[in-house]
Amino acid sequence: MNENISVISSRNPKERIFLLINILYLYGIKENKKIYMQSFLLHTSYYVNRLISYISKIDFKIIESYMFPVSNKNNTLKYKNINMKDFTFALKKIKESNIVIKDSKILDEQDWIDYIFNLNNEYQVIIIDNFEYLLKNTKNSFKEIKIKIEKYSKKYNTNVILFINEKELTKYKFNNWKVSNINSPFTFTFNKNNNHLLDINLKEK
Repeated sequence: MNENISVISSRNPKERIFLLINILYLYGIKENKKIYMQSFLLHTSYYVNRLISYISKIDFKIIESYMFPVSNKNNTLKYKNINMKDFTFALKKIKESNIVIKDSKILDEQDWIDYIFNLNNEYQVIIIDNFEYLLKNTKNSFKEIKIKIEKYSKKYNTNVILFINEKELTKYKFNNWKVSNINSPFTFTFNKNNNHLLDINLKEK
């Protein structure tokens, strides 16, 4: 992230989850920055559970089996114990952080771009997990959207991270914004059980 406004594309939403969790941890937990994340893809609880798994290093599936004890009746998970010390430590770290994640709908008279980039609310990092949804559900033109995001970022020196689908990326021109792809030029290897970034490799041309 060497630009204030970054657009990160991926072939599908699943590809961005692990990177997203690592970004949330780095900025929100490790650096204790004030973060606002707008989720259009998943419920807030999903990201919270992923963060708990990351911090505690407990398998994500076990975390979910405890957080949703009546919905998951997998016999393998049913009797899996959890390390309560690590679990509560992770919960405490998230509770004491300055991370705000919202998945709720806005009022009909509100516009997503004005709601998220409200100049009265100061955040050091703003993340949108599905930027194409916002682009399709706003009354603002693309030009107006860019102006408002840049104005907000400049006012508070905010890092804005926008995740978008590869196909949607080609429809817009993000001049002066850092545009990259999750799989290029680097490949990321994650621990699928607890989201940890294991390795980064530069792709060979």
